[in-house]
Amino acid sequence: MLETEKILPKALKVLERPVCDHCLGRQFAQLLSGYTNAERGAVLRTLAAMSIDNEKLDNDIKIDLSNFSGYKFHNLEAEKVREQKCSVCDDLFRNMEKIAERVISKVKKYQFRTFLMGTKLSSELTEKEESLWERAGIDYCEPIKAEINRELGKKIEKKAKMKFDLKRPDANLIVKMPSGAVDIQVNPLFIYGEYQKLVRGIPQTKWPSGKYKISVEQIIAKPFMSATRGKAHKLHGAGREDIDARCLGWRPFVLEIVNPVKREINLKALAKKINMRVRVRNIRFSGINEVRSIKESRHDKSYRAIVVCEKPITRNDLKKLDSLVEVIRQKTPTRVLHRRADRFRKRRLISIRAKIINKKTFEIVVRCEAGMYVKELINGDSGRTQPSISQILGMACSCKELDVVDIHTN
Repeated sequence: MLETEKILPKALKVLERPVCDHCLGRQFAQLLSGYTNAERGAVLRTLAAMSIDNEKLDNDIKIDLSNFSGYKFHNLEAEKVREQKCSVCDDLFRNMEKIAERVISKVKKYQFRTFLMGTKLSSELTEKEESLWERAGIDYCEPIKAEINRELGKKIEKKAKMKFDLKRPDANLIVKMPSGAVDIQVNPLFIYGEYQKLVRGIPQTKWPSGKYKISVEQIIAKPFMSATRGKAHKLHGAGREDIDARCLGWRPFVLEIVNPVKREINLKALAKKINMRVRVRNIRFSGINEVRSIKESRHDKSYRAIVVCEKPITRNDLKKLDSLVEVIRQKTPTRVLHRRADRFRKRRLISIRAKIINKKTFEIVVRCEAGMYVKELINGDSGRTQPSISQILGMACSCKELDVVDIHTN
């Protein structure tokens, strides 16, 4: 039998119970592009009606004649019948306009341009679709979910002037069927920038213990949270500086605003409202891919430190520090063991310059690989960092002040 000869018997199987054009045509969705399922269903219904009128029905096929309300037969004697509710979707597709309006009224309080459509079917609808598949097969069909998402999405696009976006939507719209209840999942808003921390004593992110009242994250987020009316925020930085260190180099970050109500905001104007303890530049909209890129980045850093020694030092002493330009072996510093795993790491010291400030104090500028602990490079951390400045000079040395002066992103 030719494939075309299977189509009509399959359609007649579907028509054994009342079905709308959408649910009839959906069983043949993989045949002919450029047609909607409703258009396919209308064609198949007419073809079936012509077949019935020609009295070419098999005796074992029982057609529900309510499927042909409005058709006038020449040869088949049939009483006028009234159209019945679709046995598959319960006339859900006929109510699509109302459902679309309900969704749009729910999303009005949010500001977004793109969306992804999703559907949750009741167990009853799922059972009815599976019953149809058992009766007629699944050779050419598509799931009812796919058609609902497409048809409802098209109506929302047209009515709300929003755009369907499969890859990076601003929001996910989940509609429960057949009730039409709407669940809106607004995706985060991501803002890229680079910051400087101009004062000491501020952590990069909020501490759970509440020990520090303010953080770089909170300072940057404040004007953006006010403008977007978001629920929460997260700062994703390219590394972090110590609380007592300034960051005079520009550190890349992405600010994530969770569940924003507004997305169309003036970034440059809002950046000017940020507290002067922190400065930002190169503010622009971003995305989740850049968050991943920043978290995975391994940029060299340059630091300036003020070193205090227990004994007087000379210029000749400082020349010895050139021997540190090699691989430094460090165990997790004692000061952070309470929150980080005790492990061994190797980091390369790329360069070091030193100059005397007074007889027991000098300044160093070092460039090193990402992840080096500079304070421990100075004090040695009781031998957990080797070699160290204390070890090379043969005396106890400590870091009085530390600044990040450059983050080498190029």
